[in-house]
Amino acid sequence: MLEVITQKLGGLMGLRRSNLAVPILDGVFKPNNLLEEAKVLAEREGMEDMAIAPDGQLLVACGSEVLACNDKGGLSLVAGYDAPITALAVLPDGHRVVALGDRIEIEGKAVPPLRDAAGKPFRAITSLSLSRDGALLICDASAQHNTTHWRYDLMEKGASGRLVSVDPSSGAAEVLQSGLQWAYGAWQAQDGCILVSESWHHRLRRVGKGSMGEMPGYPARITPTADGGFWLAMFAARMQIVEFVLNETDFRREMIATVDPDYWISPAYSSGKDFLEPLLSGGVKQMGILKPWAPPRSYGLAVRFDAQRVPVMSVHSRVGGENHGIVTVLERGEEVLALSKGAGRLLQLDAGTIRRANAIGGEYV
Repeated sequence: MLEVITQKLGGLMGLRRSNLAVPILDGVFKPNNLLEEAKVLAEREGMEDMAIAPDGQLLVACGSEVLACNDKGGLSLVAGYDAPITALAVLPDGHRVVALGDRIEIEGKAVPPLRDAAGKPFRAITSLSLSRDGALLICDASAQHNTTHWRYDLMEKGASGRLVSVDPSSGAAEVLQSGLQWAYGAWQAQDGCILVSESWHHRLRRVGKGSMGEMPGYPARITPTADGGFWLAMFAARMQIVEFVLNETDFRREMIATVDPDYWISPAYSSGKDFLEPLLSGGVKQMGILKPWAPPRSYGLAVRFDAQRVPVMSVHSRVGGENHGIVTVLERGEEVLALSKGAGRLLQLDAGTIRRANAIGGEYV
């Protein structure tokens, strides 16, 4: 099946070039091995999100538990819930906010679990962040599919996500943006502009003001930095074969109906662990080596933007690496923490090392 698609892709490249073009990894996005060479601070399957408390404590959402991570990577239980945690945040007063897929629980507040906004129930909460006035910015990725069925939303070209603002004290909610193609992260700049990541549209969108342009990957959560910029995690890199499949309605429908989602022609949080995975010829190992420029079914990537929302540096785990599926990046002083959902690892990097590795003419040294 994949061979037929590949042949057809070659024949249509000229005809549909505008639909199939994928931005290359160059300039600020030039590949490196910083994520692959990073220190593994902690490792546990099921890690989904992380947040830093006002006292500096690092909290990690893993399965249905919130864990505290110390400086040596030791994990200890803070709280347990009755469902898998899909997003985590900490309020300025230190109280935790936990998303459990279709509802939100706020610790220490006299409000019941938040289950809907504007009369519409939550379905797939992927991100929790704070606006500059203390409101919760909630990404509800899809109205049709939950977070575990994200591939269905991609292949069905879903556009039912929304960004919601909630007052954590009263529970009052306001829908800021709707019709989003898998909303996965939000952040508010110092000038009040709110950005939301649209994974299937490969872009950051300015709420009410258009987008910032195409990305070479699928954007995930956005987290602030002390200088007014932000880190953008990307859970996978784009492939032309996926763009092609998205243009082939009959093929997509048959694939959805007859093939296990783990083996669809789609991005993934991790790869290379199952011989049944779809494989392009460029991804075949030659003499036991997978070339780093092979088609990226999974990839590790995060990008730092400055206060003017300009990308200035990136960190990578290239094809053949293990630290793929980056969903959250936090900056704490000169320490950068990246959560690899694909590897189940919490990675620790040095900000100075990242700046030197990304230096262009010495500008960021």
